[in-house]
Amino acid sequence: MCKLLAVFLLVVSMVILEVTCSTQMLTPPERPREFRHPNELRQYLKELNEYYAIMGRPRFGKRNGATGTLDYLSPSEWEDILTSQ
Repeated sequence: MCKLLAVFLLVVSMVILEVTCSTQMLTPPERPREFRHPNELRQYLKELNEYYAIMGRPRFGKRNGATGTLDYLSPSEWEDILTSQ
């Protein structure tokens, strides 16, 4: 049972590693020099749309830095900042 669990965890971790390390999703599709058929253009635009749908998706909670100090200012501190500008 323990061996089966270890193999299962290994397989799951390998799948996760493969998905997260995939560089194909991070690069836009390669544009042909010229489109010879309408289907080529359709395919390219479809791939480009998928690329921007993934890359343009908001990533909530991915910021590493601390929250800005402006989030914790009192009203008087806000006035000082606004009048000093």
